[in-house]
Amino acid sequence: MAKRDYYEVLGISKKASADEIKKAHRKLVRQYHPDVNKNNKQAEEKFKEVQEAYDALSDPTKRANYDQFGHAGVGADPGDPFRRAQAAGRTGGARTQWRAGPNVSVEDFDMSGAGGFGDIFEQLFGGAGRAGGRGRGRQAAPPPPPQRGADMEHEVTLTFMQAVRGVTLPLQIDRDGQRETIEIKIPAGVNDGSRIRIKGRGQGALGSAGDLYIITRVLPHDYFRRDGLDIFVDLPISVYDALLGAKADVPTLDGAMVQMTIPPGTNSGAKLRLKGRGIERGDEKGDQFVTIKILLPKDLDAEDQETIRKLASKHPVDVKAATKW
Repeated sequence: MAKRDYYEVLGISKKASADEIKKAHRKLVRQYHPDVNKNNKQAEEKFKEVQEAYDALSDPTKRANYDQFGHAGVGADPGDPFRRAQAAGRTGGARTQWRAGPNVSVEDFDMSGAGGFGDIFEQLFGGAGRAGGRGRGRQAAPPPPPQRGADMEHEVTLTFMQAVRGVTLPLQIDRDGQRETIEIKIPAGVNDGSRIRIKGRGQGALGSAGDLYIITRVLPHDYFRRDGLDIFVDLPISVYDALLGAKADVPTLDGAMVQMTIPPGTNSGAKLRLKGRGIERGDEKGDQFVTIKILLPKDLDAEDQETIRKLASKHPVDVKAATKW
């Protein structure tokens, strides 16, 4: 069966901007994601088709090749070491790195790898181009070392909760000229743009196999936000609860509702902490912070307004003292 045009798959024009491509991709991923369409083979195929189209059109080089040569133009290995080395030189290196298993490591940095021209040279030539001392006499050249297989890259889109908790996903890759489906384990706590290295799952060769790099794209959550391992959520409360204090139920990552005590006199914007309720990654665990958002009553009549004026007169608030300008 012939593949559909990638622009048609995403429902965009051939002049679409990068932002338009990303927006169309996110919309379709939400529509066809396996978590939303349980046991729906048709949705699963649509999801894979959308991922394939986005993988080609979100990369400027792949998109240019596709525009010129069609599907045949995007058959090259996306883990080409020169392209990854160039990306490494532009972005300047990893922010953090952590191990997620015996053959799995995660680098949280912006689609990059090593950081300088020396590293780029290493990736291209494996160190073979280093200058050495001049030897005396003529010596036979040493036999070339076994060739290592090429590394591969693949981008996956995760829901917020999949990134937080970790997930095992089926992944279709073109490996050694054949398409195969493998299961990959995404460790808990990855970020948008994390780079997961799976040792030995890249292209094969006469020597050792290359590595497979998984680049994560994480969709936003409806109400949770994250900063590192910490989680943030807004809690709307009434002005009466803010004044008098109250008990309120707050959602957490594990799905349980936790009851929090709102102290009397709590201001809008105040942050309350739930220790240890953030993202768990290895031995580390973040906290959850609840930001108070005070809601005011509407449609006050004359009697209500007079009551508030009396309250303001009896309990004045020194706003100037809290102003920083």
